[in-house]
Amino acid sequence: MIRILAAVLASAALMVACGESDEEKAQNRVCDARADIERRVDDLAGLTATTVSIEQVTNNLEAMRDDLQKIAAEREDLAPDQRRAVEEAGQRFRSELEATARDLVSGTTSGEEAGERIGAALDDLGKSFRDAYGPVDCD
Repeated sequence: MIRILAAVLASAALMVACGESDEEKAQNRVCDARADIERRVDDLAGLTATTVSIEQVTNNLEAMRDDLQKIAAEREDLAPDQRRAVEEAGQRFRSELEATARDLVSGTTSGEEAGERIGAALDDLGKSFRDAYGPVDCD
């Protein structure tokens, strides 16, 4: 009986030791949110003046903002180097995201000119994402 109990406890200890640390879990959640932002940036970049809708753009921008909040919530559990990279990336990209959102809602042009302005703003957002989050290690 004692041997069985000892074996069960040893197995439980091994299972706990093999689990993910808080740092690894945070890293995975950061990388998931980063991947979602990247997908949304790519989706927006694929829009054209004839396929773009305000609802699509708004939904994607709001989802990116939510992903940035998820990333920010995980920072404290990251390794110091990764935390620093995530903080810097978040600050840089959040600023660009806010500027893009302001630019898109404040434009008073219409037609082809508006399509070009939207396209340029979304291209800039994509570049900003790659510049900001490129150094964040998710491999």
